[in-house]
Amino acid sequence: MGPFPKYLTFRNVLVGMFSIWAIGIILKLAWWWYLLVFMVALTISYLGTTQIGSNFHMPAFCNLANCKNKVIAITFDDGVSKPEQSEKVLDILKQYNIPATFFCIGKNLVDETQIKVLKRIDTEGHIIGNHSYSHSAFYDFYSSNKIEKDTLKTDRLIEQYTGKKPLFYRPPYGITTPNIAKAINRIGHKTIGWSLRSLDTVIKDPNTLINRIKHKLKNGDILLFHDHVSYMPAFLPLFLEYILKEGYMIIGVDELLDLRPYEQLHSASL
Repeated sequence: MGPFPKYLTFRNVLVGMFSIWAIGIILKLAWWWYLLVFMVALTISYLGTTQIGSNFHMPAFCNLANCKNKVIAITFDDGVSKPEQSEKVLDILKQYNIPATFFCIGKNLVDETQIKVLKRIDTEGHIIGNHSYSHSAFYDFYSSNKIEKDTLKTDRLIEQYTGKKPLFYRPPYGITTPNIAKAINRIGHKTIGWSLRSLDTVIKDPNTLINRIKHKLKNGDILLFHDHVSYMPAFLPLFLEYILKEGYMIIGVDELLDLRPYEQLHSASL
């Protein structure tokens, strides 16, 4: 889903709903009128909350709009939950000399193996983004203060091991809320979404996945993958060979969107 019209935001939907209810009271409309207005507002809010590209709660960069060139960017979520899988993905990216962006979960950056992979991601020129610390199933219900603390905790880990403080953020599950918007606005991060969700955690066959992408891929797309998916090492070469054959160029999200990925650079901690 692309962005909603600029006027269709969470705040405006609430204001609109209560305004229409007020008119209904004045006109003494039947009870079902209020229910209908509420259901419409609820549907819009649900779609806006669950679709990161809607910009309903907060702005998100999901693609390069009106792109004339055959360029795309690829991203991987949930790093580094399975370091051995991440290593295989990095090997393939290195072989094809392809940049990617890895959105890492803070709780996955705790042991030596995970930290080693994180450092390799950085050393080999890929971008590291923040994908929360907890990635909790209840993350969307956190207060803005708790979300801010959760996000900054991952920032500190990434900075500790790479010397780079990330500015790119992707909310868990791609869901946005008023509290997430408030927290990320205070921190000053840029929310990076996607325009093509691969569904690699649902589709279990590399060939089925590549066929899905072939039918949906467009210039300027940002693609969402997960490096921990078991068949990713089998799928990724198929995908890259197709992309190169079709004349696409894969560039970093930072280059595609012309955004700075890190706040500052300094010597990484040993």
